[in-house]
Amino acid sequence: MALLDNFPSTHRTYIEESIAQGDHSGAARHVMERAYEPLLVYARQSSLRGIAPAEDLVNGFLASRFAQRGDYLARWLAAHPRVSLRRWLVNGLLLSAHERIAEERRARRAPEIAQPTGQVEPAPWRALEIAWRDGVLQAACDRVSEQYAREGRPEAWRLFTRHILDGRPYPELERELGISALSAPSMTRTVLRRLRAEIDAILAEEFPDPTERARELDAILFDNGHDARE
Repeated sequence: MALLDNFPSTHRTYIEESIAQGDHSGAARHVMERAYEPLLVYARQSSLRGIAPAEDLVNGFLASRFAQRGDYLARWLAAHPRVSLRRWLVNGLLLSAHERIAEERRARRAPEIAQPTGQVEPAPWRALEIAWRDGVLQAACDRVSEQYAREGRPEAWRLFTRHILDGRPYPELERELGISALSAPSMTRTVLRRLRAEIDAILAEEFPDPTERARELDAILFDNGHDARE
């Protein structure tokens, strides 16, 4: 699995508290550090790649929104209806790309040299969704793995990853890990419960609504090629 672990740790609560205290620059740094890599993934895998290198687009977007507009995150917090931060950022990236096209057209006085703005995807979230969800999953996996290591039971996490992520059957893992095939399913379910709890804790920062959070949790576990049904 190619997992990105930056974007999911962008906390709405931290952003709200920082802005309430007047620390807009601290909130901006927090977001930019964690959003940079997933936004690059999006720019590279969408039609934006036909406009300019992904690094140029993302750096230009972050500079124009965060360096020049001190209220960018405050406007996100005030947006109605509420949108997730990653969608707000991608909307901003797309608008920034449109602005870049317009500037090039004005500078060269040749509309045909730039891709028409109508051809830039209006909302192709898939690449970013995958990057973000993989990041959440990786962060949660790291936490659970550390829990079992502290408890002196690393074999429980090893069993889970070998069975759920690698698809190895329990009888085979009994020989490999020395864990009874009869007790292995119960152990796996316990690990899964812990993993779900950690994912839920991470998601709670961006999805206050429990129903929406549950849908996102299921998407992370079941819709991204990481089927953890047991």
